[in-house]
Amino acid sequence: QEYYASHAALIQNSISSSTPLFIIVVSLCDSEEDIKQKLVYWISLLANQCVSVTAKPHVIIVGSHKDVVKSKGEDPKAKVSSEFLQKICVSNGFVLSKFISMDCRQSNSFDMVKLAESMKESCDALREELVVTHRLHHLFTHLLEEFKDTPAVSVKQVLQSASSSTFMRFRLSEHNPEYLHTSCVSLNDSGHIIYLKDGDDISKSWIILDQSAILKDVNGLLFAPTGFKQHCDLATGTTRIVPLSRLVAHFLHHDPDMLVQLLSHLEFCCEILDHEVLQLVYQELPSLSEIEDPSSEHEDPSSEHYFFFPGLISADTPNYVWEPKPCFSQFCGWMLQCCEAGHLLTSQFL
Repeated sequence: QEYYASHAALIQNSISSSTPLFIIVVSLCDSEEDIKQKLVYWISLLANQCVSVTAKPHVIIVGSHKDVVKSKGEDPKAKVSSEFLQKICVSNGFVLSKFISMDCRQSNSFDMVKLAESMKESCDALREELVVTHRLHHLFTHLLEEFKDTPAVSVKQVLQSASSSTFMRFRLSEHNPEYLHTSCVSLNDSGHIIYLKDGDDISKSWIILDQSAILKDVNGLLFAPTGFKQHCDLATGTTRIVPLSRLVAHFLHHDPDMLVQLLSHLEFCCEILDHEVLQLVYQELPSLSEIEDPSSEHEDPSSEHYFFFPGLISADTPNYVWEPKPCFSQFCGWMLQCCEAGHLLTSQFL
């Protein structure tokens, strides 16, 4: 549950360019009421993230621990009624593909084959609406082959690599970067890549080929609970503000510009640009400029870039409470509010 705060951002980004297929796993060992509550929670969360999806997403419900339930003489299918599943899926705008009860430890079981078949059927139905031209396929194949094992690559690097292919050299020369930009937008819209466009200079834009490889490091480190060996408290104080220098110090294998753009794109963080807020940051949190590297040149807080991470906000009571003073005082704090109707704050903020 410690990672629930990051689910919304990941789901929203994953479904931003194509209609998704969701697989929800529930334990049949739980009571019928607990199973219903968990299904309502997850389907409601998914529906809240799918408000911008045009086609109806597909959902497969998997009931685990089938063997345990049967050993008690109970019917696995009786734990969740088909009427309830159909009602909750339809009411939230989903297509219920199938409910499958299984022993998840048996990878070659008949039930696992049914799950694979159901996934294939749903993917085929969703894929009918997805059109990728031969031109885009050629470009995407070139990116995967040329930058194998590279999760992110800049547009400038792609333009420089164009000489490896006659087809690519003709269209991806430095004299025609607009072709690459247009193609990357199309691949981003189809869900094949994440295209982080730089508004001022296209060559400084980034192409994310394998976001899971990056998020495996970033998400695991940022949201690892206290007690995990991966845990690292990047933010200082209760406001959860992280300076760029501290962020970069913990992700040495990733380009700083790419990392910041990706985290902002996934809505994990936002840069603090308001001058008045920055002044409060300098006054209330001077320690933010101190990072682990004593040789850092960021001695002046005003020369630093600061990012706010809502998902890192602690639910604990602040260390101290400001007392009212006779004179006017300013304090640095946050007010969380959903931007649009239908959006929900995650359980960490409730």
